[in-house]
Formats: sequence, structure tokens, C-alpha cells
Amino acid sequence: MAKKFSRFLVFTAFAGAAAAGVYYYLQNKNSSYSDDMDDDDDYDDFSDDLDDDTEDADSTRNYVALNLQKAEDAVEETAQKAAEETEKAVDAAKEAAAGAAEAAKEAAKDIAETAEAKVEEFFSDDDNANSSN
Repeated sequence: MAKKFSRFLVFTAFAGAAAAGVYYYLQNKNSSYSDDMDDDDDYDDFSDDLDDDTEDADSTRNYVALNLQKAEDAVEETAQKAAEETEKAVDAAKEAAAGAAEAAKEAAKDIAETAEAKVEEFFSDDDNANSSN
């Protein structure tokens, strides 16, 4: 039963697509695309307009004066600020690294002392056990 129903749905989908294709063809068979493209009125020729516009535009064109010294000063000032900030960051990183190195040194010293105490305790317990036997 399910096979028959699914086949019916597929058949109706194909029939609907075919009907839509036929309808579209019949609606557009009278209009010809080639006739619309033959008209030269749709295309504008701008080559003549360019010559006329350049003569008028040259006399009314405004330019903005560029102040290169001002731009160079701004770049130099920004570079100096960046260098100062970088130097501050490097100094802060050095201080943090020095603090971390000192803390690591202290931790390593504590671990070494603890390990030494454990080793001495292990061997002293071993010596006491052998001497009592």
C-alpha cells in the first residue's frame, strides 16, 4: 500500500512539472527574444558624452591641498607613543619574569629540601631496621 502511494506521489509530481513546462512554453511562444534585442534604441553611446564633459569639468574641478608635513608629524608622534608603550610593556614583562623566576627558585629550593629530608628519613629507617636485626 505504501509503495503504491509513493508511486502515485512521484507520478503527480512529474505530471505537475510537465504541465507547468507546457504552460510556460505556451505563454511565451509568441514573444520572441531576438526581436527585442535587435532594437538599437536600448543601447546608449557614451563615447560622445565623454568629450563634452571633460572640457566643462576641468574648469570647475576643485582640489584638496595635501599637507605632507602634518601627516609626517602625526606618524612620528604615533611611532613615538608606540615605542614608549612598548618599552613600558617590556619593563613590566621583565619585572614579572624576574618575580616568577624568584618564585620558581624558592619553590625549587623547598622541593629540594623536602626531597633531601625524605631521602634521609628513608635511609635512616633502613639503617635502623638493619641494626636491630
